[in-house]
This record gives sequence, C-alpha cells and structure tokens, in this order.
Amino acid sequence: MSLTTPSKPDIAIIMRSDEVIKKFNLKRITIDTSFGPVHRCYYGTISGKKVLIIYGRFEGQKVTSDAINAQQTIEAVANSGAKKLIGTFIVGGIKKSNPLGRTYIVQDLVGMGNYKFSCNQNYPFHNAEMFLPICRHLTDKIILSSKKMPFDINTNATYVCFHGWPRIETKAELEFYEKMGWDIVGQTLDPEATFARLYGLCYAAIAVQVDDPSSRDVYSKGDIKKDSKKQHMDLIKELRKKSTKLVLETIENLKKDSCDICCKLKRTNNSFKQFPEEFYKDSKDELYD
Repeated sequence: MSLTTPSKPDIAIIMRSDEVIKKFNLKRITIDTSFGPVHRCYYGTISGKKVLIIYGRFEGQKVTSDAINAQQTIEAVANSGAKKLIGTFIVGGIKKSNPLGRTYIVQDLVGMGNYKFSCNQNYPFHNAEMFLPICRHLTDKIILSSKKMPFDINTNATYVCFHGWPRIETKAELEFYEKMGWDIVGQTLDPEATFARLYGLCYAAIAVQVDDPSSRDVYSKGDIKKDSKKQHMDLIKELRKKSTKLVLETIENLKKDSCDICCKLKRTNNSFKQFPEEFYKDSKDELYD
C-alpha cells in the first residue's frame, strides 16, 4: 500500500534495525517516487509518534556509493509527508585516540568530491545552501537524548565523505584527515544531506565507528582470523544497537514543534529559461526580410 497524507510521519529514520521493526510491529509499505516505488519502508507507532523507517540506502544488490540513488530515498521521505529525518551511519575512525565503537552526533561534513549522481531531470535543479548542512534544531533534540545513554558520545563530530571509490581509505588519507581535525569518515552522508536540504527537510545524523587506524593496521599486516568476516558483521550489528538506542530515546522525547529554517532553505528553480522572455518571440520574418 502507499502511505497517505493524513498519516504523515512525525519523523523518518534511515536505519537497519530488524529489532525495532519487530518490536513495534511496523508494517512494510511502498512509497512512490518519480524514480519508481521504494519498497523498503516500514511505518507505525513508536512512543506515541508516527514513524517511518527506510531500511537502508539502496534497493537490491549492494553497489558503490556513487551508484546509490540518494535522491530517490529522500524523495520517498518527502512524499510520505515527514519533515524531520535522521540518518544513521556505520563509519570509519580517523583519530588514533578514538577507538572503534564510539558514537557520534554529526554537526558538519566535508565532501571530498568524486560525486557522480544524476539528478532527476523532472525535478528542477538548484545548488543547495549547505553552509550549515545539519539541522541544529533536530540535532539539539538528539544531543539532549544522548545525556541518557550509557555510553560515550561525541556530540560535535565532523564527517568527511570519501565518496564513490570501491575501497576504503589509505593510511596517508587518514593521517591527512586527522591533521585537518576531522573525526570520522564514510561514503553516504553526502549527497544524502544535500538532497535533504534541497527538499526542505530537517536533517540530522548519528554515526557509530566500526574501525580505527590501529585495528586496520593489524588487519592489513595479515593478522586475519578465519572467521573475521563473520566477526565484522556481528560487530556492525552490535554497533547499530547504539544508534538505535539513541534514536528511540529521541523519538520518545520528540515534540511536535518545528524548525522554521530548513524549510525556508529549500531551493528549486522552477522558472529557468534558456533566454530572456523577450527573446522568445518569433523573429524569422525580421531575419529574412
């Protein structure tokens, strides 16, 4: 079924959490977009709030980050009627002083380029205003909820987006990022955050660190256990429980107030024309007199 406007969500979350879907008996729905239907949507009530969960960032087989249709996901959120969106991420660590397992609330991002997505040509293009890429209003709600968490949280993280390559970062790249003062690295926060801004959504982000330079150094030198792949996947599942716990606390404390900034930063260009209006008149007769 398709989500209808009268039941629009109070908040949308992009995350993989089988436990939440089962615990709150969320129902799978389909949301139509101009790119086609999005089937990985789950809708229901959590702590008295209407919640939409988008299960991951891509349909079907996993692809490199530049091939993920971030715009389709954000359009699905916008079409549901949700105005608030939290993205959850599994990220790499940069700083040697921050061990794996740490949780972060993102306040800023750095895009390292190599973006190769195609905008829907039916959706008017405009550059997003990204001076402050994260909604401060929604992020403050998450920070408030973080005070009740039983684990350490960095509430002012900068996420650098290493985008599109079918690999993770080199030692030299991580050392450069650390010198720049950045905290975590991943491949999907942008352009997701950019599209959220273009669609006028209040967007915030939570990330959990799955590795650090020390653990990667050991792994890269050949100290690889036979069941290391399974251990890595199990670790990701455990780490997702941290972001899920923080999300659920945020939902519980969520009020039906709104930010009056992000919606005003929605940027579209509905009136683009190749030439000024006065040049559109037929001038053939004048040319060939």
